Amino acid sequence: MTFITAEQVAELTGFDSGTAFLAARTRLEDSKRFPPPMPTCLRPLKWRADAITAWVLEQGVAPSGLPSILPHNVYLIEEARRA
Repeated sequence: MTFITAEQVAELTGFDSGTAFLAARTRLEDSKRFPPPMPTCLRPLKWRADAITAWVLEQGVAPSGLPSILPHNVYLIEEARRA
């Protein structure tokens, strides 16, 4: 299982920065069923990469950062869907 930071989530979801993503996080969780971060008392917050990828794909948006962050098999499956 791969965990990603707010900066990486921002890259996958189209935000300019991790700070911009974090500012919108609560709204996304409340209105768009965005996956919450992993429950932990440590910082920085981390999200499951597979949960973020699934959410992005549900939104119908091709994640630009997918190849650099996630395992290649997830990326290849998405490429096959588009073919």
